[in-house]
Amino acid sequence: MIRKSATISRHVPSLILLGISLVFCIPRYAAAKEIDIVDKNRASEIIKGEKTKLPLINQATEDSIDNSYDTISATVTSAATWLDSFFDSNRYTAEENKTRAKLKLMAGLENKDEFEFKPRVSIRLHLPGTQNRFNFILTANDDEDFEVDRAGNALNSRDDESTITGALQYFHKQTESMNLSSSAGVSTSYAYAGVRYRGLYDYGSWQGRLTSRFRYYTDDGFESRNQYDIERQVSSNLLFRTTTEANWEEAKNGVPHALIFSLYQVFKIDRAILYEWGNYFHTSPDYQLNDIIFRLRYRQRFYRDWLVVEVAPQVAFPEEYNREFTPGIILKLEAEFGYQSSQQQFNNIFSF
Repeated sequence: MIRKSATISRHVPSLILLGISLVFCIPRYAAAKEIDIVDKNRASEIIKGEKTKLPLINQATEDSIDNSYDTISATVTSAATWLDSFFDSNRYTAEENKTRAKLKLMAGLENKDEFEFKPRVSIRLHLPGTQNRFNFILTANDDEDFEVDRAGNALNSRDDESTITGALQYFHKQTESMNLSSSAGVSTSYAYAGVRYRGLYDYGSWQGRLTSRFRYYTDDGFESRNQYDIERQVSSNLLFRTTTEANWEEAKNGVPHALIFSLYQVFKIDRAILYEWGNYFHTSPDYQLNDIIFRLRYRQRFYRDWLVVEVAPQVAFPEEYNREFTPGIILKLEAEFGYQSSQQQFNNIFSF
């Protein structure tokens, strides 16, 4: 992909207008009480219809059933939120509304490629006097992902391509069941503007989450990245998640998509493991299973609450290497500034 700086200057005026319209012209949904996602870190509010009285059951029993149902739903969603925060998932970081800075030092190695080292810096500034709605985001990355991490994440892969990016994010709505924001930014390679939506859907002991991001880039045009999770807490320290991802980009053919199975195991507030099996598909020039990846991610706080180390070995069977056994590993050291302890949230969710 070739990007020209002249392309940015030619489209910047239209991007500014698009960004302004996204920030100010999207309807301001009312009705639901707005909350601070980072401080609350729970999701007891869920999407459901009006309650109809159950036949042959007295009111006390019916209330007990409803309360147990709501407790299970809230626990599942809260556990998922805590784990996404601990594993630095885009599901969580894209909805942060607090000042925070993070420095990552990463190293990656695959038997088909050379050892790679990549630093990354991200800074999120919560702007005062904006009614908890505006964030300024600054990121500085290497210019591309690790080859060993080529599968990436449907909602995050484009964010890791640029050297330096500055963006303004506006939260239109923040509730337990819904998050709607828009953003506009400029990098050293392109400018963009877009919207992001996340909604929670309750299925009792299972919880669903739809996340969709739509953007326009000056170099490649429109893109849509979509992700649907369905998850449940299967024991006091295990959470299972199935993720379906699908991408569409104006500049590319096909709709690449993925089906990913994840199992999170929590040991303590400072240690957890993610076991992941990912299946990645391409639809152009023909439909095929492009890659199969088995990955383990072990994360642990390292001497201090604000310092985290991760070891992530994996085994892949890529189509481009004729399904040959391809091992690899990624190592990370992360320093987080502005970290707020989640001890109380942890105790509320993982009581073992």
